[in-house]
Amino acid sequence: MTRKATLFALLLGTACASPAPVTVHTVPRAAPAPAVSTPPPVTAAEQGPFQPNAYLRACYGIRVSNSPLVDEEGWVRNYKPIVMVNGVPLAAAPANDVCLTSGFGQRFGRRHDGIDLQSRPAGTIYAAAPGRVIEARVSTGYGNMVLIDHGKGVYTRYAHLAYIQPGVQKGEKIGFGQPVGFMGSSGNATAVHIHYEILTGNYNNPRGSKGLSPRDPFSFPPYEYAQAY
Repeated sequence: MTRKATLFALLLGTACASPAPVTVHTVPRAAPAPAVSTPPPVTAAEQGPFQPNAYLRACYGIRVSNSPLVDEEGWVRNYKPIVMVNGVPLAAAPANDVCLTSGFGQRFGRRHDGIDLQSRPAGTIYAAAPGRVIEARVSTGYGNMVLIDHGKGVYTRYAHLAYIQPGVQKGEKIGFGQPVGFMGSSGNATAVHIHYEILTGNYNNPRGSKGLSPRDPFSFPPYEYAQAY
């Protein structure tokens, strides 16, 4: 990409992550008095190497369904590489050097619950924010799929992976930018790509992740550094 640029990772979990070029600072809070019934504090998982691209382009030479507004060269207008969802900073696209093949919304008479991204050659897919893996399995439709709980009722899904990264399994913590798998075409997919969803709600419902509300990644406000203070 001629206009490719990267942002340093600006995300942390509820506790300090590993050193990074830029980190989000929060107002310190007084530690509660120790109690016998209080479990030890949970530290955040190590931050990964992912640095989100500052721009996103629609894939050239194909019809992009549900495309957001793009300029004359195909770059998504007003693209926000890191967005705020219920107070949680998330990468709007969980991979580098990708282009958009499909956006969010109605597509061929059905609702498309996320965005589709493609790269050639296929690349690594990364966690969009720190969290805990609550699903890492094979799904009939999604293929190799990972679902991460980021807290505050915010979740992300990564589908059609060629494989799930070793060590990424249910119950494990994951840091921002840690690999979750590799772009693929498993499940109900016609080409190699990543299907990425941002979801909100309460996972503890009778339908699990299907009871969550899919959200358009391009609809959220941008992350602002000042929000961390």
